[in-house]
Amino acid sequence: MKFAHATTTSAVALVAAAALGSPAFAQSAPQEAPAAATLDEVIVTAQRREQSLQDVPIAITAFNAETLERTAATGIQDIAAKAPGVTLTQFNIGEPQLYIRGVGTSSDSAASDPSIGFSIDEVSIGRSGASALSFLDIERVEVLRGPQGTLYGRNASGGALNIYTRKPVFEDSGSITARVGSFDEYGLEGVINRQLGDDSAIRFAARYTTNDGYAESLPSGEGLEGGTSWGARLSYLKDIGDWSVLVSGDYSEDDMDGHARIPVTASGTAPAFVTLINTLRNGLDRRQSFSSPDNYQERTNYGLTARVEHSGDAFDFVSLTSYRDNDYSWRDNLGGLPFPAFPLEVDDRASEAAKQFSQEFRLVSKPDSAINWVGGVYFFQEEIERTERFIVRAALPIAPPSFGGDTTFFQDATNRSFAAFGQANIPFADIWELTLGLRWTSDYRKIHQVAIDNEGGANPPVGIPLGPTGNPYNVSGYTHFSEPTWKISLAVEPVDNVRFYASYDRGYKAGSYPSTAQSGTQALMPLASELLDNYELGVKSTLFGRWRFNAAAFKLDYQDLQVYELLGLALVTSNAEAEVEGFEIETALAVTNNLTIGGSYTSLDAKFTSNAVSGSLVLPYNGNSLPRSPDSQYTIYIDSEWDVAGGVLAARADYQWSDDFYFDPSNNPEVLSPAHDLVSAFLSWEAPSGLKVSVYGKNLTDTEYQTHIIKNVGVGFSVFGAPRSFGLAVTQSF
Repeated sequence: MKFAHATTTSAVALVAAAALGSPAFAQSAPQEAPAAATLDEVIVTAQRREQSLQDVPIAITAFNAETLERTAATGIQDIAAKAPGVTLTQFNIGEPQLYIRGVGTSSDSAASDPSIGFSIDEVSIGRSGASALSFLDIERVEVLRGPQGTLYGRNASGGALNIYTRKPVFEDSGSITARVGSFDEYGLEGVINRQLGDDSAIRFAARYTTNDGYAESLPSGEGLEGGTSWGARLSYLKDIGDWSVLVSGDYSEDDMDGHARIPVTASGTAPAFVTLINTLRNGLDRRQSFSSPDNYQERTNYGLTARVEHSGDAFDFVSLTSYRDNDYSWRDNLGGLPFPAFPLEVDDRASEAAKQFSQEFRLVSKPDSAINWVGGVYFFQEEIERTERFIVRAALPIAPPSFGGDTTFFQDATNRSFAAFGQANIPFADIWELTLGLRWTSDYRKIHQVAIDNEGGANPPVGIPLGPTGNPYNVSGYTHFSEPTWKISLAVEPVDNVRFYASYDRGYKAGSYPSTAQSGTQALMPLASELLDNYELGVKSTLFGRWRFNAAAFKLDYQDLQVYELLGLALVTSNAEAEVEGFEIETALAVTNNLTIGGSYTSLDAKFTSNAVSGSLVLPYNGNSLPRSPDSQYTIYIDSEWDVAGGVLAARADYQWSDDFYFDPSNNPEVLSPAHDLVSAFLSWEAPSGLKVSVYGKNLTDTEYQTHIIKNVGVGFSVFGAPRSFGLAVTQSF
């Protein structure tokens, strides 16, 4: 770590020196005395209305389009670690696993919900992977930490990640960007906006990108962890007096290579396996794998959204209607070692087709109302068909060949949710504000679950992961859950621009049916709903107009946390109790009008407070750390902008560090991801003509870090993140 920190310090220092030294290239003509340095105000819509970030009694991190460009962000994985208390790991493109303050889920069941709400333009996305175009032509990203049960509902028990795309505007403009980068990356992105008369506008954005991948499949030499994706979004805005109608549609396709699984041994790995793995991987690096070149990840995603708004005399009205369709499939060799040289091979193949419809009606108070309030009703329905097939080959000493097999699991699920909600911000006594929110949610689940022995019983016992104790089944069931959730917050601003708040929030996540169950009985035994109580004290301050300091201390009490653990190749599901305590700090300082420095720090103590019970099995979780919950995380950045050579020179460097954390609740040594840091940098120059040239680098210290781990036989079969990479982008705006 000393070397990494030294390298990081040097990288940040170099960018800082370049930024601080930039005025030497500027023209030397006399200039007026500069105004006092200030930070730009950040506007968010976390409470369904435009507000200053500093006025909202919620822990929020917001990223605008400029920040996203200067961090070379192309997806949520690029901004997750830059927000306090956030961890993102990814099984595949269809199953990103987002955790906030230790709250998240790794469930892939068709009859379950994410713990972190995810929305695009205020449309809740039911399946975590149905977000392919989320970072095309976007305006900002907001990360809300803590339960958001009132305004966001059942699938935001731990927080919410909201993405807002750019809307059509009443002007003619556009841009085109060409990009090249490491691993033979090529990309093209374009945006065009046109005004159609005095009251309507249209906007079209499209993107194409391809790369050969940063990992290699042996012995073929073909690439892994790369691929091709493309997509487009078309939006139309029409103003009709007091009414406004915004209709948008999007379509995207991803044709990606599969994962390169790398076995990582630990203190609990049998010595014979350590020797065998070291022998098989002798001379290979972390991104060379025996995973099959036939691995793949494919996704097709499209949707339509209509937003209708009316500005009334007493209040405003909003209708939000959306339909989305998401299909994806993937294949992964979960071991990344050759068989039978290593005596276990697991070929995992899955496909999923999901359709969702949602309708929300909202009434919102006028901006100048004495009491700001919002109320509405919400309906959501999704239909999901999911199939997963395991082809397993085994040999001694792991298991006799009869423990292999070929099994398929099928789920046909209907998930329906209805909610009514309201929230009000009530100011009183000049410096106080009380926020009261309440939501009632009713969830319905219907499931048809099938497990098939594709060998037809010819090679008993039934193949793993269904066997050897399980049996094929074909069962159907349904269940219903309902819960109230609420928000109570009291804020006080004793002096201008310094606001303190205390809040109590209840979050709820509906119960779920398990996937890949070992028996028909287990397949129809739903997990209980999660309930989460969050107690929080916070401060939001902007001092002297140039120093923003926000902090929050919190305690989360979990009832019936839904827990998933892979034991061998069997997925064990259960409920457990848990508790999280911690604090977060975010700060930014405008050193000058041209230079800003900032960062964040998070401390977490996330523990199970009970064991879990799954059938007759007692899982010893009490005292273990919650998955994906590093004890400490911090970020540091420096951002600058200068007038240089008749244009604008911008530079930014980011450093992020994460403590070690476990990938599953067992806390076994093979699922421990070591502490690591990442460094990125960005530099651009833009001419008055709209021509911009940008260069950027990611993972500049070439850190080896794991983005996913599956444990088996004491080995952590891992996917490693991309090595050091660079890119060049040329943009012409018009």
